[in-house]
Amino acid sequence: MVAYLSFNRDGYASHCREYKSYWQWVEERNEQHYTNNVMNGNDYDAKNIMHTIRLLEVSREIMINGKMTNKRPNRDELLNIKGGAFKYEQLIEMADKLLTEIESAEQLSDLPDEPNENIVLARLVSMRDTLYSGSENTHYKDNCIEYASVGRPKKNK
Repeated sequence: MVAYLSFNRDGYASHCREYKSYWQWVEERNEQHYTNNVMNGNDYDAKNIMHTIRLLEVSREIMINGKMTNKRPNRDELLNIKGGAFKYEQLIEMADKLLTEIESAEQLSDLPDEPNENIVLARLVSMRDTLYSGSENTHYKDNCIEYASVGRPKKNK
């Protein structure tokens, strides 16, 4: 009898990490969230896919209008997705349709290819200045102002 034994150390180590990671997730998962998915008979994460659909809709809106609306006009539909009212295949079709619409809108969009970093940074500093305007938060406020005056860190080449 002849036998051959092969041991893939890297593959085994990767499997062990994934196994440990999975069981850590099971231990730490939001039990109510998981129970809702099981009770609805879904073999997908309904909350996650609801956020996926919402973010795709926001992306489409930005491409078409150049801005976004925080209050979603289809809130009830999104809550129904989160509640597990749709079959997985329907949700994938929704996502595919949204991706197609985003790609089409991108071709017609007059948005710049890159954001104006100075404007973005100035808005960030302004928001943080408002957020941390209380005396107990002066450390954060000072750091934001210092960051704005120095500019963003340079990337290493």
